[in-house]
Amino acid sequence: MSDKFITTMNTIHIPANEYQNLLEEIKLLKNTALLENVNRLIDLLYEDRYGFYLGEYTEDLTEYNINTNWQEKESAWDAL
Repeated sequence: MSDKFITTMNTIHIPANEYQNLLEEIKLLKNTALLENVNRLIDLLYEDRYGFYLGEYTEDLTEYNINTNWQEKESAWDAL
């Protein structure tokens, strides 16, 4: 038999209850509806704590960062 057909499996040993906990965590993380609700809850709590919050809207922050870095940092083109 050729060596290229022999495979080894890397295994680890963990207690059965820890394995069951990992399976439950995976199941919860695959539940996208739950994650969407948790994300929405976090947004609402943040808004309640700090006031107005735009959520996923980051365009203004990106524009600000680009403009600020463009004006403050020299580029390789400035040395020419």
